[in-house]
Amino acid sequence: MKNNKKIALFGGSFDPVHTDHFNMAKTCHDKLGYEEVWIIPTFLNPFKSSTKTSNEERLNLLNLIFEDENYIKINQFEMNNQRVTTTFETVSHFKKMYPEYDFSFVIGSDNLDRLEEWNNFDELINLVNFIVFERTNEYKKDVAIKYSLPIYHFDNNFLSSTKIRNLEELNLLTPKVNDYINYHLLYLQTRMKPFMDEERYQHCLNVGDMAAKLAEINNIDPQQAKVAGTLHDITKRWSEEKQALYINKYEKALLVEPKPVWHSYTGAFHLKYDWLIRDEEIINAVYNHTVGCENMSTLDMIVFCADKISSERDYKDVEYYREECFKNLKNGFIKLLINQYEVAIKTHGIDSIGDKLLKTYNFYVKGEK
Repeated sequence: MKNNKKIALFGGSFDPVHTDHFNMAKTCHDKLGYEEVWIIPTFLNPFKSSTKTSNEERLNLLNLIFEDENYIKINQFEMNNQRVTTTFETVSHFKKMYPEYDFSFVIGSDNLDRLEEWNNFDELINLVNFIVFERTNEYKKDVAIKYSLPIYHFDNNFLSSTKIRNLEELNLLTPKVNDYINYHLLYLQTRMKPFMDEERYQHCLNVGDMAAKLAEINNIDPQQAKVAGTLHDITKRWSEEKQALYINKYEKALLVEPKPVWHSYTGAFHLKYDWLIRDEEIINAVYNHTVGCENMSTLDMIVFCADKISSERDYKDVEYYREECFKNLKNGFIKLLINQYEVAIKTHGIDSIGDKLLKTYNFYVKGEK
């Protein structure tokens, strides 16, 4: 005998989960009368070749965004199957396991375009009620009419996981979700790799690894250092025009600095204003990784050094500098700074090295305050 407990099943890749997923689930509970919403992340979405992140990462994000919503239950049935699981199989499983519950299945209106292609659709449509949320104005209204599917509205930001992976409209994403994504360096395959050559990409990964190692022996969060190190050259391959655009927008005085160091500043601006990274220590470390500054933090020095002693570097005396940095970070940093300064003077002349490198050198080497 049914106890009429209403459960909304909400499946998807949630890669990543975002504000609109949250708002749809909340609408089910707050306005449509569902006592619980069961979130069912897929192992693999039937219409996608693979997910972009691990099961653990997606689960962590789901737990994070729904941590204060007691009506939410995150169910790993499809993940635990370790294979593609159709909606028909999932619904059948839960109806068999819990015959006393009244289940409905949540979809976005965009799913109507291919709904009739779903496996065992003719059986599925008679097995479970659908909760269809209007995601956009463009969808197959004839399918909704054909199967008498009501369309529900919710607090819609018109977000998508694809947009989030591509750094679009992050201001509409729950900040703690965005913080997690940034801190764990998710989606580098779409956010970083396409914008640089393979050699530069590998260098960035190497710098992140080296920064983490230096952090471990200097009482700094290794993951924080890894993030700053990995992202330090995020705008290295931007055009000069784009670099100038960002500098002109955010700190115009930097235009007089040598163009080869612009990327450290545009990288910091890009991470702060486009990635919405809120950790100012990371932003500062990226900003200062080329020529440094006065009164550098430990993290600043770590990223500065990691950039110059990363594992693929093979210039003369690099092994000596590695040893010095691991022996004593500040001393290693100063030795790298002296070398950089001397090479810059020899290559470009004192009048062309930029004011910031000169100030850093004078502060740490000459002791000028």
